[in-house]
Amino acid sequence: MSEEVKRSYSSPLREQGAAYTRLLVRDAGHRLFARDGFVATSIKKIAYEAGVSERTVYTHYKNKVEIFQDALNVAIAGDEEPVAMRDRPEFEEVLGTPSATEMISEMVRRNGLILERAGSLIMAGIESSGADADMRRISDEGEHAMRANCLALATALVTTGEVRDGMDADAVADVLTTMLSPHVHQLLGWPAERYRTWLVHTLTSSLLRP
Repeated sequence: MSEEVKRSYSSPLREQGAAYTRLLVRDAGHRLFARDGFVATSIKKIAYEAGVSERTVYTHYKNKVEIFQDALNVAIAGDEEPVAMRDRPEFEEVLGTPSATEMISEMVRRNGLILERAGSLIMAGIESSGADADMRRISDEGEHAMRANCLALATALVTTGEVRDGMDADAVADVLTTMLSPHVHQLLGWPAERYRTWLVHTLTSSLLRP
């Protein structure tokens, strides 16, 4: 077999192996960050949890901040595509929902799925932000993105004409930013269906005209 043919077979296999190893490291980091927090989680612990060497971890990530950021991005998005939530078709679908009641129901459903995947990581970043500058940056970026997304949703809600009198987009965004936050989700600690039912009722009662 020629060297060219060997490379054509081996290169895809190497790429698949590298992608799988990166997945192992990222998932191990996710579990440890969520359980123990960012500060208490070391590269050594991540390597052990992933079943690889520390050297292998460093072939895929420069440091644990990169592991945390990658794990967080994938958990929020639900996939590895480098596309912000605001730029995804599903976000536009929510914005295009003509009924305010249906829009609230759909935003709560989708936000609940995100928090089930990423809520513990988001909170781990927030809780360690006072002790680590990188975690402060990541948390601040997340808060800004959350506010921007909620403002877009609030503007769409106001456009339906069903929002209570005296509430503009900024006021609605304040409510959404608070109620859809990982803090509320974590404090309640309710099963997914109970959380969604309560939140839909609360937002509908607070934001929409009777």
